[in-house]
Amino acid sequence: MVDGAYKQYTQQARRGIKGEAYFESLVVGNAIPHRIARQNDLGVDFLCEWVCGDHPTGILFAAQIKSTTTENVLPKFDGKSRLNRLDTYTLSGAEKIDEATLNYWKGLGLPAFLFMVIEDQTSSRLACYYKRYTPLLDGRADDDDRTGSKTFYQVNHEASFLAYADPQKETGGFARDLIIDYARLSYSKGHVVQLTPSQLGFWPFPNKQAPDVVRYFGELIGWHQDKIRDTCGWTAKLLDRLDDGGRTKR
Repeated sequence: MVDGAYKQYTQQARRGIKGEAYFESLVVGNAIPHRIARQNDLGVDFLCEWVCGDHPTGILFAAQIKSTTTENVLPKFDGKSRLNRLDTYTLSGAEKIDEATLNYWKGLGLPAFLFMVIEDQTSSRLACYYKRYTPLLDGRADDDDRTGSKTFYQVNHEASFLAYADPQKETGGFARDLIIDYARLSYSKGHVVQLTPSQLGFWPFPNKQAPDVVRYFGELIGWHQDKIRDTCGWTAKLLDRLDDGGRTKR
């Protein structure tokens, strides 16, 4: 018997579950998706760890999933990105992430991505797009970053996740943005993270020679050079104290 006292299994709830399941089915070939229980959801639906073949890389990213239809959010193709080589879209009707969630993501200190799963109401097909939110976390956002509807990248081709724009050469795609954002956040905290392609197991950039050489991104380091310099100065003082016989309690 159904009456007004019963809880509702709404269309919105169904769509949310469907969108999260679709995202999980896409990303599972390239990352370990750790689902956050709904009662513990403070703005992150999945914590994902990137994998290379059978090996976890230790690189984590936060994913928030939003599910909707083309009736509410309409994708408009804007061209191909020169950076990750994925198709770029404006999602008219998509809303910005609220300030409280952004502050939570800043506290996590992980690359953060919004994934929009959109169901085409004509064909019932699902498409998945992502927007990088790291620029808003490291303080280097441009106008498109601050707009909730612009600079989304389609990250699926039918049932395949576009980890790489070029699967044969394993370059570009989501993997490229993940590494860039991982480095950006590290630099913004004053840490020049060591990126060695042979240790990571993958390197989504064209310069794949000398895989044992540590890589860095000079332009990104330049953005955060003051913070890095401060950290280096503090570290040097700490090491001097240890050389002088200084000890800290354990």
